Amino acid sequence: MMPHRQAPPDRAGRSTARRDRFAEPAAAPPAEPGSGPLRGRASAGQSLPQRIVADIHQRITSGVLAPGDRLPSSRRLAAELGVSRGSVVSAYEQLVGEGYLMATHGGTRVDPALPRRVPLAAPGAPATAPAPAPAPLRPGSPDVSEVTSGLWRATWRAAAADPRPHPPQGSEELRALLAEHVRLTRRVTIDPRRILVTAGARDGLRLVLSAMRATGTIGVENPGYPSLRAIPRLLGWRMRPLARDADGALPESLEGVEAALLTPNHQFPAGGRMPAVRRHALLAAASSSGTLLIEDDFDADLHEAPAPLLASGTDGPVALLGSFSASLTPALGLGWVVVPEGLVDDVAQRCVPVSGIVQDAMTRYLRQDGLRRHAARARRLDRKRREVFLSVFPAGTPMEGGLHAVVPLTPGTDEAAAVARARTAGLGVEGLASYWSVEGRGGWPGIVLGLGSRSPERLRELLDVLREALGPGNIVG
Repeated sequence: MMPHRQAPPDRAGRSTARRDRFAEPAAAPPAEPGSGPLRGRASAGQSLPQRIVADIHQRITSGVLAPGDRLPSSRRLAAELGVSRGSVVSAYEQLVGEGYLMATHGGTRVDPALPRRVPLAAPGAPATAPAPAPAPLRPGSPDVSEVTSGLWRATWRAAAADPRPHPPQGSEELRALLAEHVRLTRRVTIDPRRILVTAGARDGLRLVLSAMRATGTIGVENPGYPSLRAIPRLLGWRMRPLARDADGALPESLEGVEAALLTPNHQFPAGGRMPAVRRHALLAAASSSGTLLIEDDFDADLHEAPAPLLASGTDGPVALLGSFSASLTPALGLGWVVVPEGLVDDVAQRCVPVSGIVQDAMTRYLRQDGLRRHAARARRLDRKRREVFLSVFPAGTPMEGGLHAVVPLTPGTDEAAAVARARTAGLGVEGLASYWSVEGRGGWPGIVLGLGSRSPERLRELLDVLREALGPGNIVG
């Protein structure tokens, strides 16, 4: 082993900073193997090279350094640690001799032949279980097999071949195409400047609520979409179930709420539509009470939807949430929000840039009419799925769009037990109770399931399994 030259003490008789720094306890592992200083652990009787050996050995055996990882050059590591290069060279040579490292033309690496180890979790850290595979009939799962067409793959290849960033509010071309898409599918003309690109409907809701002057009370439909209801809670908003009747939320229920989250075109999860008279009444009430109406237009591409509240008049402020999760795939992580003129700047300041490759791929897909053609195919397949569902559950309610359906259970049925039996059968259904807010839980039991991720033939098989698991005596009709 090469001799090591000790650092001289300073005037106060203490070791120099180089020696003290190296003798500190091991720091947290660097973000990349070899990207930070390897600090030796103080141990009586060990020289600096031996401590470097011990530190690298511990990182290899604990999995922090993996087989094949490249280590810093001896010169760079010596400079980072504040020690002589000879100490590092000596340590590397010993570890090469022991079979932990190997010297290559590309530098010193951990021997690739060593077994790969999983780094130990920090003490007290919760164990992370692998995400379960999506279960059949899980609500909200679209049929992604229909998405990956030749055009879809070509748009992604082109976007990846020419990556570019975009402003936080989104690509100008994509915003213009979204405005045209909304005009054609929702029959309303919108200034592209009011459209901001988001990471999905939840991100859009977060942006809108964060841009409002202060947190307050938000009215929510009861039942409603649980995932969206989580956002106001996290932002400190109080939630109040909106009083409703067969036509939807009542205009007088907007009194005393700063915002209201609505799905007038496809009320969740049963799929009812709000009549035009009620829409105009809600707009008038919102104008009077100063309530911001936030419309979730989550699956308008999958059915012939009436125009959104934006097109019903300008008497009240309206924000419109849009997403491609239902029409294409949740894995896309892309959406948009239309905000009132007075909130555009405040919302834009809070936008976080969405991947430029994702935006450019969707820009190409929209420009070449891919979304419209895909949606037309999806609607045809959805009609077949709804027919299959009604043949198995005649009293059920399938939502147009195919992502959800409701199976009503007879009064008094233990909904939780019914869901448990379905889960035991390998099905990912949910209980209707989970769609009600805490304050206004409904009294009628039911099962919520998804129809969109299977072929009609496979769907029938799964629905037969569900009917058997629930028990025919527990199902209405």
